[in-house]
Order: sequence, then C-alpha cells, then structure tokens
Amino acid sequence: MDLRQLRYFLGIVEHGSISRAAEALRVAQPALSLHLKRLEEDFGCQLVLRTARGVVPTESGRRLAQRAIGLVESMDSLRDDVRAVESAPSGPATVGIPTSLGPVLTVPLALAVRRAHPQIRLRVVEGLSGHMLEWVLSGQLDLALVFGAKDMAGLTAEFVAREKLHLVGPADDPLLAGRVAIPFDEALALPLILPGRPHGVREEVEHAALLARGQVNVVMEIDALEQIKALVAEGCGYTVLSERVARYGPSAGRLAGLPIADPRIDRTILLAHAAGRPMPVAARAAHAILRDLLAGLTLDGEWRVHLPPL
Repeated sequence: MDLRQLRYFLGIVEHGSISRAAEALRVAQPALSLHLKRLEEDFGCQLVLRTARGVVPTESGRRLAQRAIGLVESMDSLRDDVRAVESAPSGPATVGIPTSLGPVLTVPLALAVRRAHPQIRLRVVEGLSGHMLEWVLSGQLDLALVFGAKDMAGLTAEFVAREKLHLVGPADDPLLAGRVAIPFDEALALPLILPGRPHGVREEVEHAALLARGQVNVVMEIDALEQIKALVAEGCGYTVLSERVARYGPSAGRLAGLPIADPRIDRTILLAHAAGRPMPVAARAAHAILRDLLAGLTLDGEWRVHLPPL
C-alpha cells in the first residue's frame, strides 16, 4: 500500500464510479481497477461493492476512507511545510571564514543573507584556516573557506582561487628594492615573523621548506595578521603573505613585497563542507550566496579585487 493507492481509493469512493474516478484522476481505468484490487489484497478484505447505483464502499471501505482522508491531508500538509522551508529558509547557519578573507567577505555575506533570507540566523566564525578544517569535520561549522590542505578526507571541497605568496618587509628595505622576485632559500634564511601552526600560510611555508630540505628561520610567532604586519613595518623582521593580504589594512602603505620564486609558493582557497553530513536548508542557502559572492570576486581562479599599491 502507498499514498497513491489511497488517493485513488478516495477518488473511487468520492465519484461512486471507477470510470468517473479514472477520468477525474487522469488514470487509465484498467490501471485504477488494478490498484483497487491490490489495495484489497493488502487489507485482505473487500473495500467496495459494485451496485446498480454505482460503486459504494463496504463497512471496511468506509473505515479506510475515514482514516485515509486524514493521512492524505497530513501528507499534503507535510509536503507544503517542507516546500515552504525550501522557499523561505530559516534557522541557524554557521560559516567559517579565515581571518585574512574576513575583510572582503564577512560583511557582504551577512548583508546578502539578511536581505535574501531574513529568517536565517547567520553566524560567521573568523579564525585560523587550519582550525576551519577541524570545525567543519566536527560539525561546529556547516561550511567554511579553507586553504588547500594536504588531507581533505571527509570533506567535499570546491575550488575558489589560487594565489602566490610574497616575502613582505618594510617599505624602505633595500633588500626588496629593484627586484622582481626573491629566491625561496634566501627568503627562508631571513628572520621571519609567522603565525603558529596550523595557520595556512605557516603550513605552506613549512611544506615548501620540507621539500627544499631547508629550515624556516622563525624569530616570532604571532597569530594575528595585522599585528604581524605592524611589526614587519617597524623593521622587526619579514613575513610571508599573499599580495591580497599584504595590501590591505593599517600597515599596508608601510610594507613592500616580492614574489617568492624557485620554487614559488602557491596556496589554493577552497569552499568546503562535511562530505557525510547533509547541510541544513539554511546552510545550503548561505552556501549558495557565498558561492555567488566568490564568483563576483574571482575570475579564472584569480582575485578580481582591486589591490592598492604596495
């Protein structure tokens, strides 16, 4: 027995005729008769009688019709409720955004979600990209932007952009003047101020050093990008950042940068969610909006965002 058979049975009872019910339900009469037969077999009793006045329900048929009306109405109501949720998402949605992407994404995402789906309770968590992976896998975040990790097991991720990393130093540093790039081994030997692990930049630098069989000369670990840039601007050392991050913020005009070469260090930005856990409706709506925002900020894997002079 299924809901369709109940609908057909109620149509037969309502119209008092299999032929008229078949016409109203737009079902072939033989098919409708077959459904009725199977329904009677399921219940193990006769549900209708064929009389000179047409088809009338038996006592069992009347009992079934009374109960079936409520079941069909409940299912219709459930379907309407579910469709309403899809058309007007509501409830919580938690999105993780790495600190370095917060200035260009957090406010636009919050505004777009609020305007499109005011019943969604959006929570944006900014933090280290390395932590985002853990939080998505544990269910603390519905989705997050992450920097390409070596181990993405348990995650479904889609490519957003790729950016190369630069050595960043004080704006008046003669080491950075008149050059188009700096070799990786030279950059590695400089006194570096970097975030601690598992920050995405630190992981990329350490991985490149491992491949080059070198060692990173870290003189300070600070898990705050603006503070790192302020210290570099004061001449306390150098750091490694993407051009996008280096060119924004209070210290941007006091910094200079060179692409790292031989080898260059690239990092990939991905939009990820847990592979084995369906996203709630509200999270799916936020995910769609975030994808649209990212599409407007990137082109062929590169950032469209205008970068002021470094």
